[in-house]
Amino acid sequence: MMKPLFAKTIKGKIILSTMLFSFLLSVLIAFSSYGVYHNYLRSNLIQSSELSLQVIADSISNELKNIYSLADWCQMNDTVGEFALYGSKTPKQKITVYDYLNERYNSNNSSGYIQRVLIASNKGEFIQIVQIRHSSASDVFNVVKGLDYFTPALQGQLTNLDIGIVYDPFITQTKLSIFPLIRPIYSLYDSSIAGWTFISISPLLFSDAVDMYQHGNENEVYLTLGKNIYRYHQGEYTLVNSIGESLVKDERMTALYQDTMIFLDAEQKEYYVSRPLNTDGCYITQKVNDEELISQTNFFVLILLAICLIILLAGYFMSVLLNRMVNRPVLKLQDTMNRIADGDFSRETSIEWDNEFGDIGKGINKLSESIHTLMHSRLEMEKQKRDYEFQMLQSQINPHFLYNTLMSIKWMATIQNAPGIAEMTTSLSRLLKNISNGTSQFVPLSEELDLLRDYFTIMKYRYGGTIDLNIQTDDDALLGCCILRFTLQPIVENSIFHGIEPKGSAGRIEIHIFKNDKKSLQIDITDDGIGMDEEMARMLLSGKVESKSGFFQKIGVSNVHHRIQLEFGSSYGLSIRSIAGSFTTVTILLPVKPCPERPAANERKE
Repeated sequence: MMKPLFAKTIKGKIILSTMLFSFLLSVLIAFSSYGVYHNYLRSNLIQSSELSLQVIADSISNELKNIYSLADWCQMNDTVGEFALYGSKTPKQKITVYDYLNERYNSNNSSGYIQRVLIASNKGEFIQIVQIRHSSASDVFNVVKGLDYFTPALQGQLTNLDIGIVYDPFITQTKLSIFPLIRPIYSLYDSSIAGWTFISISPLLFSDAVDMYQHGNENEVYLTLGKNIYRYHQGEYTLVNSIGESLVKDERMTALYQDTMIFLDAEQKEYYVSRPLNTDGCYITQKVNDEELISQTNFFVLILLAICLIILLAGYFMSVLLNRMVNRPVLKLQDTMNRIADGDFSRETSIEWDNEFGDIGKGINKLSESIHTLMHSRLEMEKQKRDYEFQMLQSQINPHFLYNTLMSIKWMATIQNAPGIAEMTTSLSRLLKNISNGTSQFVPLSEELDLLRDYFTIMKYRYGGTIDLNIQTDDDALLGCCILRFTLQPIVENSIFHGIEPKGSAGRIEIHIFKNDKKSLQIDITDDGIGMDEEMARMLLSGKVESKSGFFQKIGVSNVHHRIQLEFGSSYGLSIRSIAGSFTTVTILLPVKPCPERPAANERKE
C-alpha cells in the first residue's frame, strides 16, 4: 500500500502550516520592523543634519553680522561721510579717517575673514585696510570701478552677497575667490552718492564653519547666494544650476526649527536640509548622508535575519511538539480503524487516553463492539429466516400437483361433454403453470399476451361471454420486445372491474400494439366502459385510488406505472386518456428492447 503524500498527512499538514505561519510571521515582523527602523533612522539622520546645519548657519550668520556692522559703520560715520564728500583737505584728515577705520577693523570679531576694506570718494581718493598677503600695487580705485558688478551693486540691484563668489580683482597672478560687498556712501546733506565702500570677504568664512562642525568632508553642502548656487565639497566651491533635479518640499517630515526646510529629490530618493542665513536670499543646504543610513540598515537587516531564523527554528520545534501531541495518537487511531476494517473487532485499550483523542478511542472501541454484536445478531437472523423459508416451502402445495389435478378435471369435463369447464380449467392450469415456472423479471410481449389471453378466458366465462378482447399488432416483430411480467393483466382487469362492469352491459377491450413517432413501443388498451375524469386518472396513477388486482393482490395500475419508471426512466410508463360515459384508454410506453430467446415457459395445448 502506497503511503499518502506528505502534504496530505496530518503530520505533513502540521509541519507545513506551522512552518508557513512562522515564515509569514517572521516576514511580517521583518518588514514592519525594517520600515519602522528605516523611517526612525532617517528621521534621526535628518534631525542630526538639521542640528549640525543650525550650528553652521548660526556661526556664519554671526560672522556676517560683524562684517555687516563694519559696512554699516562706513556708511553712517560722519568722518567717513565727510571724507567721501570732500576728500582729504589735509594729510592729517586722511590719517584721521584711516585711524578710525583701522581701529574699527581691528575691533571687529570677524576681521580675520575681511581681506580688504576700501573707502573711496567720488573725487578719486580712497583709504583701505588690507591684509598683507592680499596687498597689491594695482590702481585699486579704478579696478573696483571697472568691475562689471560695481554699478548694479552701487545702485542697490545687488545687495549684500548677491554678487556671489568672484575672483579677487586685485590679485591676478593666482585666482583667489572672494565674496565682494559693495555699498554706497551717501552725502551728509542729501541722498546723493558721495562715495562707496568695498569689502572683500574670504570664502573661509563659510568653509571654516562647515569644516569645523562637519564630521569629515563627505557630506555635500550647498550655499545659495541670491541667484547663485554653489556646491561646497572637500574645500572647493562649484557653481551649479540647482541643488537637485526634482527637489520638492517634504511636508511629511517635521523639522526641529520652524525656519528649517526639508526637501526630497523624488528621482534620487535623497533628502536635503536647508537653513536661512541672516541675509535675504542666502541659504545653506546640506545633503543627508545615506551612507550611515545604509550601514546601519545593513546591520539591522542582519539582526532581522537572525530573528527570522530564530522564529523559523521555534516554528520547527513547535511542529515537532505538535506532531508528538497530535500525529502519533492519530496514527494509532488509524491503525486501530484499519484493524477493524480487516475484521478484527477486539477492544484496543491503548487508544483510550485521558484526553480528547482518548474519547475518540473509546468511541471507536464501543463502535467496534457494537458492529461485532450487530453482525452476530444479523447472522442469527439470517439463519432463522432461512429456517422459516424452508418451513414455508415445506408447507406449500406443490404447483405441479395442482396443475396435474386441473388437467384431470379437464379430461373428465371433456368426457362428460362440458367444453366450457374444460377450457376454463385449461386456461387456469396454464396460468398457474406460467406463474410457478416464471422466475425472470422480463418476458417477451408474446408471452405476456398469452398470459393475458388465459386470464381473459377465465374472466369471459365469469361474465357469461358479455365481454370481448381484440388484440391488434402492427408489426409482429414487436412481439419479441421485452416487457415486465404482469404488465397487461392488471390494466385489463381494471378495465373490466371499474370500466365495463359498472356499465351493466356488454363491453369490449381493444389492445393496439405499434411503434410510435418517437420509435418507442406503445400499447393502447381501450375499453368502452363508464370512463373517468382527469382527477380520477391522476389519482389512479399515483396510487391514491384502490386499484389492486383481484388475481395478484399486490399488483395494481399504479404499481405497474412505478415499476416501469423505476426500470426504464421517467420518460416511460402509463398515461390515461378518458371521457366519462364513453371510453378509457390506458397508454403504455416502453423502449423497443428485444428479449433474448429462451425456452417457452408455457405450451398452449387444449
